[in-house]
Amino acid sequence: MTPTAPHQPLGLLLALVATLPFPLAGSAAPASETALRQATEQLRQVWQQDPLTARRPFPAIRVLDSISASDCPAAAFPASGPLVLSCPGSGAVLVRRDKLDALHGVFGEAAALFVVAYGLGQSLIPAQPPAPQAPGAPAPALPAATPGLRAACAAGTLLAAVPVPAADRRLLLNNVISAGEQGFPASAAPQLGTGPQRAYALFSGMGGTSLDCGAAAMGRLASGAEPLEAFMATRGTGVGIAKFCKQPPTCPRGLSFGVAGI
Repeated sequence: MTPTAPHQPLGLLLALVATLPFPLAGSAAPASETALRQATEQLRQVWQQDPLTARRPFPAIRVLDSISASDCPAAAFPASGPLVLSCPGSGAVLVRRDKLDALHGVFGEAAALFVVAYGLGQSLIPAQPPAPQAPGAPAPALPAATPGLRAACAAGTLLAAVPVPAADRRLLLNNVISAGEQGFPASAAPQLGTGPQRAYALFSGMGGTSLDCGAAAMGRLASGAEPLEAFMATRGTGVGIAKFCKQPPTCPRGLSFGVAGI
């Protein structure tokens, strides 16, 4: 008789399955997580092609039922509970399942693209404003939302490089910007910027404005120094996105445009 392998304890198997970032092959993955897989692969290719990130390991994208401060103790944990959070210690990007599902229900694949890109943007931007360059110089007085808006701007730059058929590009990018605008509650504004500010940062990263993703530019945005009302009114008609990348060579910009100094 051929010997058989001993059965693994059920508890051990369940524990192993629980550590997987996505459902097992053959199981029915929710539509939002299928979209997240696709977005991850699209953005992985962009990450590997950009000179700034080509030699950096691509962060693991993990979907969790909940995210607590203990899951990512080194991160600046938002009081509202995160949709997506980059963990400096582990190098992983954590995504909360129920919030992803809700956003995907409204914006479809654009929601997944925004979530992954924003998590990657967080991984590139330090949580604190940069230290002063000159010894003894005072630290720049930047608003607390500056790093969050820099992450949104970097996300826009990554998303601009995702290959999308020309016929679908305007609608997809508009939906991505809307997902960024509506993806966080109003209570997150002090840390991540208001919805219109995040939309403007995303659009800037895509090359739609003259702003770069640097701390000074995003600090001005966070302080209210940019024409958000005019931008939001124009974007609502689709005209702003229609003008996207009409004037090379700044489109697409690449991550070195305002992010390279990190």
